[in-house]
Amino acid sequence: MGKYQDVIRGAQQLLLNLPDPIYIIDLEDRVLWVNQVFENTFGFSDAPMYHNNIIHPDGTGINPNVIVTPILNDDNLPIAYTVLLKEARRGERMEFEAEEREERYRIIAENTSDTIVLVDNQAIVRYVSPSMTSLSGYNNDEYEGMDAFDIIHPEDRDRVRFNYWNVLQSKQPVNLEYRVIHAEGHTIHIEARVKPVLDGKGDVKYVVAVARDVSERKKTEQLLENILDNVNAAVWSTDKDFTRYTFCSESMEKISGIPRSEFIDNPIRLHDHIHPADNAVLMGEVKRKLDMGLPVRQAFRFIHVEGETRWGRLIIHPWLDHTGAVERLDGIILDITEKMRSELALEESEQRYKSLFENNLDGVFSIELNRFYFVNANRAFELITGMELSQLTDRCFMGMIFDEDHPLVYETLLEVMQQGMPRDIECRLHNAKQGEKIVSITFVPIFLSGNLNGIHGIVKDITKRKTEERELIKREERYKFLQQSLNGLSNDLANVMKVSELENRLIDEVRTVLQVTAVSIEEVPRGQEAAIMSPHDTWIKIGEKQQPVYLRIAMEHPLLRIEEEWLETAVHYVTILYDNLHLIEDLMKRLEDLVTTNETPKWMLRLLFKLSEKERSSLSSDLHDSVLQDLIIWYRRLESLRSTGAFEKEAHRELMQIEEGLLDAIHQIRITCNELRPPFLLKMGLVESLKSLFEYTRMFSNYEIEFTADPLNVSLNEEQILGMYRIVQELLNNASKHSKANKITMSLISRADHVHFSYSDDGVGMDLSAFEGSFQHMGIAGIEKRVLSLEGKVEFQSAPQQGFHVTIYFPKI
Repeated sequence: MGKYQDVIRGAQQLLLNLPDPIYIIDLEDRVLWVNQVFENTFGFSDAPMYHNNIIHPDGTGINPNVIVTPILNDDNLPIAYTVLLKEARRGERMEFEAEEREERYRIIAENTSDTIVLVDNQAIVRYVSPSMTSLSGYNNDEYEGMDAFDIIHPEDRDRVRFNYWNVLQSKQPVNLEYRVIHAEGHTIHIEARVKPVLDGKGDVKYVVAVARDVSERKKTEQLLENILDNVNAAVWSTDKDFTRYTFCSESMEKISGIPRSEFIDNPIRLHDHIHPADNAVLMGEVKRKLDMGLPVRQAFRFIHVEGETRWGRLIIHPWLDHTGAVERLDGIILDITEKMRSELALEESEQRYKSLFENNLDGVFSIELNRFYFVNANRAFELITGMELSQLTDRCFMGMIFDEDHPLVYETLLEVMQQGMPRDIECRLHNAKQGEKIVSITFVPIFLSGNLNGIHGIVKDITKRKTEERELIKREERYKFLQQSLNGLSNDLANVMKVSELENRLIDEVRTVLQVTAVSIEEVPRGQEAAIMSPHDTWIKIGEKQQPVYLRIAMEHPLLRIEEEWLETAVHYVTILYDNLHLIEDLMKRLEDLVTTNETPKWMLRLLFKLSEKERSSLSSDLHDSVLQDLIIWYRRLESLRSTGAFEKEAHRELMQIEEGLLDAIHQIRITCNELRPPFLLKMGLVESLKSLFEYTRMFSNYEIEFTADPLNVSLNEEQILGMYRIVQELLNNASKHSKANKITMSLISRADHVHFSYSDDGVGMDLSAFEGSFQHMGIAGIEKRVLSLEGKVEFQSAPQQGFHVTIYFPKI
């Protein structure tokens, strides 16, 4: 406001000292004011003045050139007139004075740094001061007669033209800023005062623009804007009542998010975007201080965008005039949004930390560095450790640790202090009320201003988990043992040929695995089960003879779930074979009654082997479809649990070991199924099946296998293929258990009317005469009977340290 008062005072001084008479009249031609020249020439009177008939004091009439300019109110209506008298005096004196005034105006126009442009009401340039050349690069002759808007920047041209026509219509001066294209092609910034010149009728005759180059000021303002942008601040200046901004930096829009034009045009609208609580403070306490001329600093919130709050710090300094009254307000708004958000986040973080500390289900405590004394702890710590919080003062953390764990805990604390990194440890706590506890403690360093200040501890009670892990390990070991037992039992049952052998094998396995002494196989007469079967023992039916046959176990302790499953599986194996073996034995007894001491009939042998293979196939199918599938399902569930659950490192490792054990069991059952009933044996043929068998055997044996075979010119039937395959299996089994051979050589040759098979190894050999009659224990009797069932012949050759040799012939069928 001060700079405009200076302008007004300067304008008044200029009017008072103009060389031409000037006076102001009201609408009734009464004189309201005259300048010094008018008063000196005509005197002053408030009588009506008729400017077309003015009498000079010497009595002569004057016919002056009169310029009348209306003075308009806010409604654009004239309320008075300014009258400028240009005397047209007679004689040399009047001409001299006119020339003198013209010379004076010419000197002013030609020597002022501002450029004066006179355009008519068609925007054609009629006059331009000489400074136009230094301003725009155009000389006077070039610019005069041009359209005044041709040199204005295209982006500003329409706006300036609109303001020009507005001046013509409103007859009111305007201030403009725009850009001009210099004659050399670069852009300059112009600040201009555009004012209408009225004729005697009050119509606009000319428009005068006083322009100056403000490019340097614009650069300075841009530099200021850049500085304000970098510091997130906006500078502004306004009148004391906030009705009009005299200056506002462009950065205001960036800080507030509100279009600058919105509050420049309507300053009061800014308050609509301020939080109501903050706005009340600004309009109340802050305004009272400003009215008193006191500077203020106040934070407030912008809420113009829904869901977003921005913070600003308002700093205002009142500008006082010489009387001490507030003339204007200069202020700056600092963007403190990030700072406030950080402070709010810090406060929220502190609240969360406090809540996390006090309400954490895990025990949380802090200890000092020097003596590891407690600083504080939460309620969960008291529940886990049994130590009352009121008793923690002057107590050392190490005092609650089990003595044997002191070195490990102390070493971990030193690592945290030296490396500044969290560490985990498992240890035991003394607890007089609850006994020994196993806990997991995470030590976390506390840094303050970059320096280690203390140590946080997070305690979890893992006593139950560790107990369960130990139990899980025991169960895993037990499971592996039981699985190995099933594998061995299934392999042995494949070679059992008698019911008595089957019963003895089952009793031995139950006694060994379940650690019981009272195990027996008993027949219980039908109808007497309740009287004979003691409820204190476990009775499991395994088959039928003359009466139902039961496995009886006197249990000294209850079985685990996995032991019950093992017993069910073992009995299932036995039950599958028991009735069939019993029938086979009955059949054998009848056949023995029919057969004399002569050689067993070949058809009988084929029958027995067929029955045996049938039972093997049935057992293989049962194992594959029941036990194997159950194991696969449990393996997949365990694998899914391990991969998706969160386990301690040790528990995770133990679960992986259980998985591996299950895989081993699955693999072993598959092997057993393949041995009981080799897959694709009939489809692949004898030669390819034997090659596959040798390839698998080489993976687990310590001897080399060499096999040659001629293409068989005739297809073998199922009995021949299966019989020879079982014979080779038995020979390889003997080699693994007895021969200690380094190399085995086998061949299969097709002759005109028979098939020739030979086996030879370089093992320890044996004295065949010494073992005569005991071949059954080595499978030799089984080989002889297999060959006999195929209508063939077999020869055995062996001696100590001479290896073992077998030759087999069987006719083509």
